[in-house]
Amino acid sequence: MKIIYISNSRIPTEKANGFQIMKMCEAFSNAGAKVELWIPKRFNRIKEDPFSYYNVGKIFDIKKISVIDTIPLEKFFGSIAGLAESISFSIFVLFHILKREQKNLIYSRDQFICWFLSFFNEKFVYEIHSFPKNFRLYKRLWRKTHCVVAITQGLKSLLIEHGIDSGKILVASDGVDLEFFNSVNQPKEDIRIELNLPAGDFLVGYVGKFKTLGMEKGIKTMISAIPLLGKEIKIVFVGAEESEIKEYKNMANRLNALSQCLIINNQPYLKAVKYMKAMDALVIPFPNAPHYAFYASPLKLFEYMAAGRPIIASDLPALREILNDKNALFFKPEDVDDLARAVKMLKLSQTLCYHLSGQAFSDVKNYTWGARAKKILNFLP
Repeated sequence: MKIIYISNSRIPTEKANGFQIMKMCEAFSNAGAKVELWIPKRFNRIKEDPFSYYNVGKIFDIKKISVIDTIPLEKFFGSIAGLAESISFSIFVLFHILKREQKNLIYSRDQFICWFLSFFNEKFVYEIHSFPKNFRLYKRLWRKTHCVVAITQGLKSLLIEHGIDSGKILVASDGVDLEFFNSVNQPKEDIRIELNLPAGDFLVGYVGKFKTLGMEKGIKTMISAIPLLGKEIKIVFVGAEESEIKEYKNMANRLNALSQCLIINNQPYLKAVKYMKAMDALVIPFPNAPHYAFYASPLKLFEYMAAGRPIIASDLPALREILNDKNALFFKPEDVDDLARAVKMLKLSQTLCYHLSGQAFSDVKNYTWGARAKKILNFLP
């Protein structure tokens, strides 16, 4: 099978979607498919080769498609600039598709691309990561797509409620590269020295973007919990944009919590993994918003499990699809007191930490990129 994976994304990118796309192209290739990744030829301040940036094997091809790159004009024209870029990319993609000597399966997580292709006689699969605001506008997409890959059961349920045939929907959660995580095998104490982290404190970590789709991801809840914790507990945030660091430091300062709070900017993937493994516990503090409650299958969830550290997570349905009371400790979303309770519970019980992290590491073996790719390929028509 030949798969053309189309993504209107700047790759490499600091965003998690670029990493997920590259890992899936690699996994599809390892599973026996011949893969081409088509991306727009856009301005990119990251000059590194995508394969080395994401630590992905060069076992598939990347094809850069010409595009009218209006994205740099977004600050002047807003969403119109993004729409113009999407339209131009779709047109150029269609031109390349029509030049093919034979039809291939088209795979994409870009809603607009799939909607555009639905007007042509093309076999495509749509991987959905969030529920569209204007579902009816994309009615044609749901009718024409050969199948839908949903990253959560919650997304599948919503699609069924809106009339999509359940038989054409596959739930496939995101995944992790276990071999890469296992290759980072230094003792926690040595990693802390390398990263210049406090050696004797109980470190609670968050690693990842601070906001998604303009929505806060619960960082403020974590900072608000610091005054309720003992001085020997510190919270380490890794992944802030430069423009965000001041905002969150100011909040911590207002709460007299800055001395227990480390805010670190976005890091290369290897270093991000080391930060996870340097922690005593890791937190997914998502608020109770529909996107996080029902649609999100965050990469950090599987990465935390693979890191072998106990997880504290907001008690949300999407996270409960993977986590349970045997492999994670839950707290009420946006409840500062309940989060502090969970942190202190782990601080007081090494046995609890051991059992939660051990079960999570065992469970995550079912969620590798390779397993996900095989599941999808087996489902495809």
